[in-house]
Amino acid sequence: MQAVFNAGGLVSATIVKAPLVGGYILIVKTKSGQDKAMTAQRDKNGEPRGFKTIDAAVASAVKVGFQTMTFNIR
Repeated sequence: MQAVFNAGGLVSATIVKAPLVGGYILIVKTKSGQDKAMTAQRDKNGEPRGFKTIDAAVASAVKVGFQTMTFNIR
């Protein structure tokens, strides 16, 4: 995902509360306008990666390259 970000393919990141995963998920918006949930690195099924805390989700977004993100915790 970091390579796509560096190439300019990702434009925004949103951290969303996700009770079914027991915490939060990170959703990125692509340059083409699609929303994609971040998946675990070795996940073959495309299941969203769950984060137990907002801090963990933020750290992952920062690692990708995002400096700003939005939160939807409803």
